[in-house]
Amino acid sequence: MSMFHYRAYDAAGKTVTGSLEADSIAAVETRLRTAGIWLLEAKQGLSFTREGSSRMRIKRSELINFFVQMSLLLRAGITIPNALGRLADDFKDTKFGRILATLRDKVITGTTMHQAMSEFPRVFSAEVTAIVQAGEVSGRMPEVFESLSSYFEWLDQLVSDIRQALIYPLMVMGASLALVLMLFTFVVPKFVGLLTDLSLKVPLLTRIVMSISNLLIHGWPLILAVAVGAPVLLKMALKSDSFGCAFDRALMKIPVFGSLVGMFALSRFTHNLAMLYKAGIPLLRGIEICRNLVGNRAIERSLDDVRRGVLEGTSLSKCLTAHDVFPQTLVTMISTGESSGTLDFALQSVSDYYNKIIPRRIKIVFAIFDPMMMLSLIAVVGVVALAVILPILQLWDAR
Repeated sequence: MSMFHYRAYDAAGKTVTGSLEADSIAAVETRLRTAGIWLLEAKQGLSFTREGSSRMRIKRSELINFFVQMSLLLRAGITIPNALGRLADDFKDTKFGRILATLRDKVITGTTMHQAMSEFPRVFSAEVTAIVQAGEVSGRMPEVFESLSSYFEWLDQLVSDIRQALIYPLMVMGASLALVLMLFTFVVPKFVGLLTDLSLKVPLLTRIVMSISNLLIHGWPLILAVAVGAPVLLKMALKSDSFGCAFDRALMKIPVFGSLVGMFALSRFTHNLAMLYKAGIPLLRGIEICRNLVGNRAIERSLDDVRRGVLEGTSLSKCLTAHDVFPQTLVTMISTGESSGTLDFALQSVSDYYNKIIPRRIKIVFAIFDPMMMLSLIAVVGVVALAVILPILQLWDAR
């Protein structure tokens, strides 16, 4: 099949353009006529989706705008092709505008919305296409796009809060690192020269500081190699499922910060499972989709066991209880929903719980992190100062 770019007109006499995959121009004309569109001309060309869909990325703000407007347009009674056409005009001359125009052309010729969206996996993720598919089956497309917009708005706000919270710590870390390097590469070496000239007995603490200074001055190529090579080696090691699982599990056990790492993964799991289940996706299929979205190998492996247990007839809450990566609060809320027959409401409640608890926990973590950095900096400066003072005190006593 080849890609044909066409120009045609609809029942209202409005000229429309687009692209279609077909065997011939006659096939293009037949497909357009079925959709109530009359062909004016068609030329064979390259497929836009084949050219760039694998590399295409769209800003989250554009996706949110798309979901919000689709919800409003569909609630107003506008058909999906017309809604896509209007939004394609709004995003004209942009990458997203070309994607929307392609979606409109495919939907006009009989392709379902979720199938058309699945051709742009870097733009519309697996959970988005699955939720849209459920909306098409249930006929609740406006509600589906509204839930997607709410979720992505929450995600965008969360990312914004994290970035804002990181500004001050990163500035302090940068200033601290610069000060420490200055102390060990400029101040300490000059002091070492002075001690050498005086032939004093050097205390242990001073010798340690002098050794660190000497390592930074003469061993910086090795330090740089380790700094560059360690992340590369770690990235290669993380490709192993067993190591990746152990690494992610270890991250979740780090004091203070580990709980936040686990919460992020569980938040993605509960958010997406709640949306999928509420949209009508079967529980097993929802767990399968969410398994690839949590971003944590330890939880992914646990979800594999959970899915097998649910497939064998065990309740979701009992399957979750068997794994320590799922906190008891989450399990209790889901168990209550299962026993009352309101699992969709329970999943949404868990999702709302993480919506509120994660931003608060981020503030608590950074509230602890900032003083820790300041205390660490004070400790380093204090150790260097003590290493300098001790030989001076010895010299004073000798007099």
